[in-house]
Amino acid sequence: MVKDPLVSSKAELKHKQNLNKKANSSGFESLNLSSNVYRGIKRKGYRVPTPIQWKTMPLILTSTDVVTMARTGSGKTTAFLVPMLEKLRQHIPLGGVRALILSPTRDLALQTLKFTKELGRFTDVCTSLLVNSDRMESQFEELAQNPDIIIATPGRLLHNLSEVEDMSLKSVEYVVFDEADSLFGLGFAEQLYKILT
Repeated sequence: MVKDPLVSSKAELKHKQNLNKKANSSGFESLNLSSNVYRGIKRKGYRVPTPIQWKTMPLILTSTDVVTMARTGSGKTTAFLVPMLEKLRQHIPLGGVRALILSPTRDLALQTLKFTKELGRFTDVCTSLLVNSDRMESQFEELAQNPDIIIATPGRLLHNLSEVEDMSLKSVEYVVFDEADSLFGLGFAEQLYKILT
């Protein structure tokens, strides 16, 4: 017997209870993410967003530009990757680059690539890494796959833009300056401006 006078069936009551449960939840499920992105979060072992994730992810999901600052280990990378994966969801073979993550160092770019692959393991979003000390030929091969996401250091990205004839950033919807203070502190401002242009 249904005890809520505002619903007319057991199925409707169960649906309403699930909605209330999500609304009252402080976990990732309250963000209403697609199942493939949510599975990646769960597989990574995350249960509850950190404070920086909780404050920024809902804003990013509504396409609001966000600048954040938090200590190392606070979950900043996940805070920008989850909304990115949610927005991109699947690989578009001829769509061009849709997201760009710029890192000040090769090591940070490699770490971001690892997180992207772990969180996006249940999506088919294609990612390419463009950093110094990697062979240009292998980077050209990756770019030929039409990646959805490029993770790069500014200098190597500009080098590829000048070398790869049909490479364009016109389809980019999502840009991240990871550790922006370091990017600017290391003198990448002019390169970042060229990339954004």
